[in-house]
Amino acid sequence: MKINRFLVFFVIVTVLCGIFTPNTVLASEDDSISLPEFPEIQSQYVCLMDADSGEVLFSRNSDSRCYPASTTKLLTGLLAIENCKMDDIITFSANAVNSIEFGDAHASIAIGEQLTMEQALYCLLLRSANEVAYGIAEHISGNMSNFAALMNAKAASIGAVNTNFSNASGLTDIFHYTTPYDMALIAVECFNSKELTKISGHSGIYTIGPTNKNNFTRYYKHRYEMLKGGDYEYEYCLAGKTGYTDAAGSCLVSYAAKDDIRLVCVVFNSEDDTRYYDTEALFDFYLNNYKKISIDKYAGILENNNIELLNLTSKLSGKTSSLSFRDGAYLLVPKNVVAENLTTIVTYSDSPAYPGVTGGFACISFFYEDSNVGTLTIFPSSKQGSDHKVATPYDDIFIERKDYHYIDIRIIIGSVIIVAVAVFVIIFFIKKKRHYSNRASKHLYF
Repeated sequence: MKINRFLVFFVIVTVLCGIFTPNTVLASEDDSISLPEFPEIQSQYVCLMDADSGEVLFSRNSDSRCYPASTTKLLTGLLAIENCKMDDIITFSANAVNSIEFGDAHASIAIGEQLTMEQALYCLLLRSANEVAYGIAEHISGNMSNFAALMNAKAASIGAVNTNFSNASGLTDIFHYTTPYDMALIAVECFNSKELTKISGHSGIYTIGPTNKNNFTRYYKHRYEMLKGGDYEYEYCLAGKTGYTDAAGSCLVSYAAKDDIRLVCVVFNSEDDTRYYDTEALFDFYLNNYKKISIDKYAGILENNNIELLNLTSKLSGKTSSLSFRDGAYLLVPKNVVAENLTTIVTYSDSPAYPGVTGGFACISFFYEDSNVGTLTIFPSSKQGSDHKVATPYDDIFIERKDYHYIDIRIIIGSVIIVAVAVFVIIFFIKKKRHYSNRASKHLYF
């Protein structure tokens, strides 16, 4: 009996020690990929996106509906750049000037005052002037309703299908909303515009001299504080936009790049300081610890080493064809990952992978050692016939990261073992108790 008790105790202690050692909960702490501890993020509505692939690197409630506040003005600015010339003249109407309320950000524009589109965009993105947003909307579409329709059409065209805008400035309205993920898509589109990036990344003082209605000079400095000279200056930051209303909380959209990695971070409904701390922490973690590895040149190797991949294209298209990736397709992985040592697991679904795409899709999960370092979602390209491309909403390329924030499989197995051992111990002692009880009963009977 003593030996049995010792064995039960030993098994329990061994299992517990093997499972609950510190480095088994997060794959990011696995020695094989040698990543530092992932930062503690306080904000509750966050999306960090690779600006070149569309891969979501960090997500927290990123599909939740949020008020975007003045981060809306990024899209307003992009539409202005796409539909106007920088030397176009905007004449501000009474509706535009009177659209602001007490406490709103504004540029002291007078009724009938004229600015060039370039001046208006600096007012819009640096000063976050609401009456300027209204004036731009009127200049492009005639009225706010038509401009909102233009905004929503643009958002939908880049995959931001859970977004609806009702105004150009971001003032709170129940019909004016987006999600962190959708805003990340919009931000990528915006920061792909060199002109908008230049304006929203302006770190100096911008001046507007006397106009037809005012004799004074206006001086504007960006409200976004991660640029050079800002309170939260970040060396890799290229552009950004702040936002705040009582309903929206403190919002932030940021764009940073280091070497060949470009990232966009969206934080909604946070606190003034927290939105900056979280953004910088996420940028630091990925820009300093990750690299790109080319996937297109490994397509043949992947096919030859995985029978499921050999059958993948026939499943997707109904006929045999070669698996292909777009030129330059890549994964963002920890710096010490060796591409040749990646292994893959393939899963397939008959359901559509993305709106507007027919047929099934497949996911190729890439593993390095025991860690999942990325997943490519592949389906028949809507533009390339029977070719199968890694796809995003904006270039037939969609890469969905299965992040390393997952529970180690050993925990699941260990938990099952613990339950089994516990049941065994309980049954053992119940049987033992019954045994002694039966013996006692027999003694009493005789």
